[in-house]
Amino acid sequence: MLQRKGVFAILSVLGLFLILHMAFSPAQFSVRIVATTAVGGVAFLLMTLSIFLSTRISALESWFGGLDRMYQVHKIGGVFAGLLVLAHFFAVQKELPVGADPIVNSLTPSGPLGMIALVISLGLSLNRKIPYSKWRPAHKLMGLVYFLVIGHFMTAPAVFVAQFGVSGMMLILAAIIGVLSYFYSVFGMNKRTALKYEIEAVNPMERATEIVLKPLAGALKHKPGQFAFVEIQGKGWAEPHPFTISSAPGEDNLRFTIKVLGDWTRKVREELTVGGKVDVRGPYGCFDTTGAGDKQIWLAGGVGLTPFLSMIRAMQPDDTRNIHLVYAARDKKDAIFLEELQARAEKLGNVTIVSLFSDEGNFARVDMMKTKLPDALNTYEYFMCGPKPMIEAIMKDLKKEGVSREKIHTEAFEFR
Repeated sequence: MLQRKGVFAILSVLGLFLILHMAFSPAQFSVRIVATTAVGGVAFLLMTLSIFLSTRISALESWFGGLDRMYQVHKIGGVFAGLLVLAHFFAVQKELPVGADPIVNSLTPSGPLGMIALVISLGLSLNRKIPYSKWRPAHKLMGLVYFLVIGHFMTAPAVFVAQFGVSGMMLILAAIIGVLSYFYSVFGMNKRTALKYEIEAVNPMERATEIVLKPLAGALKHKPGQFAFVEIQGKGWAEPHPFTISSAPGEDNLRFTIKVLGDWTRKVREELTVGGKVDVRGPYGCFDTTGAGDKQIWLAGGVGLTPFLSMIRAMQPDDTRNIHLVYAARDKKDAIFLEELQARAEKLGNVTIVSLFSDEGNFARVDMMKTKLPDALNTYEYFMCGPKPMIEAIMKDLKKEGVSREKIHTEAFEFR
């Protein structure tokens, strides 16, 4: 769940900028100039925020509720920035104020820079037909847009903006942070934070593939429910992908269970070989069940089982929680690791496995869960991972059953 602390911090920065901008703009600026430059300034701060969050600084996860939530804010911030840029462009005063020197103010490239930035950003952001493998490197070009916007601000005529006024200095500080964040993300982070692994096994499963990685030096230290970015080394394996860690903390090897969804995951299944080298970056995520109530429902849809697989593998016999793992799959064959889960649950004693197979007419729905669970639904705390339509439908119905939003925890694997 998105944490309010990060949202409040963002709103506080934007509010401070607006107060400073309105209070300290030069007296000769018209209301229209002050208002439109305020819109442009907020858009620039949101762009800076998006770039800053893309650094994946782990200390920020507690502010937003995990890296998955940070990327949600990154995306939303970028969308709002684009909308505000449009508003700024169409509302900004085009004619020079009375008394301004038209020759001096025609020598700056401010207008063309702003237009080029707008066209590039809209072309990259709105075209959903671009495959992820091509969209990701193109998305990095948004840094060019950011630099163009900085150029637009710094070269804008003085009759429209006071670059070195109080609010202007705030934007300059933001620009410094944004530029450093961009270069760190693009050129520094991969080399400095990646751990080196070697592929020890590739295990094809029903609609999924398990890869087992052996550490070559330091091993990743993670908590159950966290995920990491996996970047396979070699020709044709260009971009890193985020996957939930399915092994328990402390295991000798690192395991990921990857659902076969598209070209890249199919290539993992068909072409990945033992001995290949892999870079792993992480861990990330705050999908943690340990601090929740004693009565918990873990709802897994298909390969959404992976965080719970790590959790149940890590659980100790003295765990006092009462946990029902509701595992939704097409059929028993599709329910990977089911036998291991059942054996582990029997050994632990406090975990009950509830299997729902759609081929048998048992779907992951709230009405079905009511018949399978011993107590009222609003007495449990929920942790859910699976297909987005399934999760959204269940959340909606749980709220109708009196389950508060604070008791529903989900992952949000959307990085585009």
